[in-house]
Amino acid sequence: MTGLLLHFGATMTCAHPPGLATLPAPTQQRVLVLAQPVATTADTFLVTGCGLATTGAVPCATIRWTKPAARVFVNGVPALLQPAPPPSPGAGLSTSSPPAPPLVQAMQIRVWGM
Repeated sequence: MTGLLLHFGATMTCAHPPGLATLPAPTQQRVLVLAQPVATTADTFLVTGCGLATTGAVPCATIRWTKPAARVFVNGVPALLQPAPPPSPGAGLSTSSPPAPPLVQAMQIRVWGM
């Protein structure tokens, strides 16, 4: 899969607004894209303010990326790729019931990976 390298400063929401998905602390600090650490499969995105919390359904708590890079590794760990420029659905799934992809609002659009 080809896509843009996802990074620490990317802006995402869960599929149930106004839930904000953030990467609290990147696991690596060596590989940067636009001065931001590249996200890898070792990173966990946390969700705060999921709109499902008020409905009684299981709200989003974390987001797990389902399609990491096959050829781009950061310290031996696959990098995370976003298949389409923002705004677009992300290549991950939330822990809500049913699982839903996050919405990537803003990120770098210069560096691509496979």
